[in-house]
Amino acid sequence: MYNDIITLLSVEHTVSDAGDTMETITGKEVFARVKSISMKETYEGIAVGLKPECVFVLADYYDYDGQKDIEYNGVRYSVLRHYRRPGSIELELVVVADAST
Repeated sequence: MYNDIITLLSVEHTVSDAGDTMETITGKEVFARVKSISMKETYEGIAVGLKPECVFVLADYYDYDGQKDIEYNGVRYSVLRHYRRPGSIELELVVVADAST
């Protein structure tokens, strides 16, 4: 059921002694299932200038700690929203492909 592995990316910004800003990215691999975006969600996204790509369903919402970026099959995605159905431990992450990659 959760056949895919995605990497949840955490980004930390620090300032060196020389005043340079450094970005450190750490990844956490988790099992997920990939779902298509519903037609309703597609049109709602387009209406506000976004194009949701897909939904990643995590097996357990405890795996998610507010990460804003995901990597899957070499593509980096940004999380648009997350959703947990009442009474379920699954968590849905609606994502859009990151234009900077």
